Order: sequence, then C-alpha cells, then structure tokens
Amino acid sequence: MSDDSVDDIEYPDRRTARLGMVLVCAVVFFAVVNGNMVNVALPFIGRDFGVTEGVYGWIVTGFSLAFAIFNAVHGRLVGRIGLRRLYAFGIATLGGTSLLLALSPNVAFAIALRIIQGAGSAALPALGTVIIARLFAPEQRGVAMGWVLAVVGVAASIGPFLGGLLVELGGWRLVFASTSVVLLVIPGIWRLLPASLDERTEQPFDLLGAILLAAGVSALLYGFVVVERAGPGAEFLLLLAFGAACLVIFAWHIQRVDDPFASPKLFADIRYVISITVAFLANATRFGTIVLVPIFLIEVNEVSPITVGLVLLPGALFIAVISPVAGRVGDRLGARLPVACGTVLIIAGNIVTALTAGGPILGPTVGMGLYGLGFAFIQSPMVSATSQILPRNLAGTGMGIFMMIFFLGGAFGVAISVTVVELQAPGAAGWFGLTSGPGAVYSNAIFTLTALAVVALFLSRGIPGHRPSPPLLRE
Repeated sequence: MSDDSVDDIEYPDRRTARLGMVLVCAVVFFAVVNGNMVNVALPFIGRDFGVTEGVYGWIVTGFSLAFAIFNAVHGRLVGRIGLRRLYAFGIATLGGTSLLLALSPNVAFAIALRIIQGAGSAALPALGTVIIARLFAPEQRGVAMGWVLAVVGVAASIGPFLGGLLVELGGWRLVFASTSVVLLVIPGIWRLLPASLDERTEQPFDLLGAILLAAGVSALLYGFVVVERAGPGAEFLLLLAFGAACLVIFAWHIQRVDDPFASPKLFADIRYVISITVAFLANATRFGTIVLVPIFLIEVNEVSPITVGLVLLPGALFIAVISPVAGRVGDRLGARLPVACGTVLIIAGNIVTALTAGGPILGPTVGMGLYGLGFAFIQSPMVSATSQILPRNLAGTGMGIFMMIFFLGGAFGVAISVTVVELQAPGAAGWFGLTSGPGAVYSNAIFTLTALAVVALFLSRGIPGHRPSPPLLRE
C-alpha cells in the first residue's frame, strides 16, 4: 500500500494516535518475544513428548512456513476484511493458540497449532505499519515507527533470557501461556482505533496462486522430514515432484491472470531477484543456527535454560542496537558493503560456533555475538535497498513477496539443519576433523548452514553498491 492511498484521509487527534501506537507496540512486543522464547523451549518440548529434533523442529518450521505465506496473503485481504478487524484477528490467533499450546497433549497437536499461529499472527507486522501510517501524518510517522522499532529491539534482546527464565520457573508450557496475555489488547483495538480503519474496498485476490505456492513450498520442505525418517526413497521423490509441479504451475498461472498473487514483472529486475535470494539464504542460516544452538547447549552441555538465554543474549542485543546504525550506513553507502560485511561476520560466527559445539559455552556465546552483529548489518540495508528498487505501483506487492521469501528462508534453514543432525549416526565425527564428541553432529549441521551464507556472500556482489537507481520497470 503506497502513501498515496492513506495521505488524503483525516487523521485522528494526537491522543488517539498515541494510544494506537501504544497498542501496536504492545502487540509487537509479545509477537517478537514469543518467537525468541520458543527457540529456548524446543529441546524441553522434545524431551516431554519423546521425539527427535527432526520432529519437534517443525514447531518452528511449520510456524515460519505459515507465517511466510500468510504475510503476503494478509496484505491482499485488508481491502476485503478491514484493517482493524484483520489486526484483531491476528492478535486473537496469536493469544488463543498460545493458550492452547500450553495445554498441548502431544507434539502433533503442538505443530498443528503453531502452523495456525503462524498463519494468523502473520497479519501483525505488516498491518501494524499500515496502522501507524493511518494514525499519523507523514511528518510524524518517523518518530512513531522509531518507537515501534525500539520495542522490537527490546523484545528481541530480552526474549532468549526471558524464555530461559520461564522454562526454568515453570517449564516450556509457561512460555506459551505467557504469550496469551496479548489477548488483553483486543478490547483496546476496538475502543481506541478509529472505525474508519475498517473501510473496505473490493480488491481481487488470487486464491489459486496462493494455494499453488503454499502447496509447492510445503511439499518441498516436508520432504526433509521424509528423508530424515525413511531416506530419499519413493515418498520423497513423490513429494519433490509434486512440489516442483505446483511451483511450475504457479509460475505459469501468474503470467495469465490480471492481478496475480505475485506479479511476474517483479522478477524482471535482476537486482530484486538477487535481493530476495540473499535474504532467503541469510535468514536460512539465521533460523537454522538459532534453533541448533539451544538444542546442543541443553542436550550436550546440559546447561540450564536461563544459561541458554544468556548465551543468545549478546547476539540479540547486537541486532537491536546495531540495526538502526546499519540502516543509516546503507542509506549513505548503498546496501552492498554492509550486507557483504554482515555476511562475513555471520560466516565467522557460525565457524566459531561449529568449532566449539559441545565444548565450553564461551565459544557459542562469542559465535552468536558475531552472528548477531553480522545479521544486524544485513537486515535494515536489504529492506531499504529493496524498497527503493521497486516501482511505486509494485512496492506493496514486492515488499510482501520479499518478506515472504525472507521467512521461507527461515523455514528452510530449520528444516535442513535438523535433518542434517538426524541423518548422522550417533557419535559421528566432525566432517573436517576439527570437532569430535557428541557436539560433532551439530557442528556438521552448522557448517552446512554456513555454506548457505557463503553463497549469499557471493551473490551480494549483485546488490546495489550505492543508493539504488530508479526502478528498471515502468510504472
């Protein structure tokens, strides 16, 4: 949605706008904290239900997959449902499923709920920014968004520590139960946000395109579960063929409808293609590593949950503090340099973490700190550069697809990392002869993720090295 569509409206009074911003900040806090806390809780969920990493990893993979697909879907549904209604639905889904997750009787139930949670809560990040745009005049939005981003930073910083603390105090179920507090925000949504946010317009929605994309990606990702369980046999090949067929039909379909789920014009600009590919690979490395580190710290090092939170804390702090600085650097110098430097730091952090997996926890702490510093230099410049590449009439759709690919990378990273762990025999040695002992299988999986970051580093040469020139596509 471009500014042209929201700048002609009459903005609410300052008090209403500020209260609305407080509500958005509260929702953002719980949504971000929820994602960070769950990673610490994963190994304990696996222990309680007696399942392996390849199974309970889908508590994150399923969420990320649904979140990615529906991040783009919700942006197309606003005109049909209404902004305030859809935002309230996302909050209700996040809080309600969190409450049910705290009562999960088995891992299948928990995975199903997390998929539903990802689908519903995907409405929150994108629509929150639209709400800010509707509440504040253009000259006031920067300050308002600054507060929202500050809350994101705080939530990301304390999430791992808070997750470890809650697991230690009351077990993993308390992690989910605590997120259900977000339900208390819903009455405020109806009372404080103006009803004008629910004005509806008839916008076409490419349901078939969304289904084809979701089915294709889901089949390919689920193939990792099949490989881990039964090897690359007939079932895996069938899933691979089905997923590939869905994606081919999807590519054919979007060329032939007037308002497709993803406009094929987006992919005519090679800079955009490179941007989404680098974002996919960087987030795959990120999610895969963040899931693996708590697992080996608890399973191999046998540390307490709160210690896991402390190990992850430096990296989260770097992301919170450095991201705004990296955004300004990217605006001045272009995204190529900060993204390349950030990717090098991620590679270094992953190597340190891989080499010390199962050893003294200082190693993973340093590694995750380097990793967090690196990711901070990737995220903001990439988003800014991509938004400037896109022509105005494709900006909303283009950024929606960018965020979808970004989160699909996270789902892919988790799927591949836990599959690599599961495919190795117990007591397997490090692939490069640099690690040994029970931490070696995790070291090998982290090296696999590092290879993805190396590819991202190579591709980053195609990212604009200065402020992007005008879009190559005609509006």
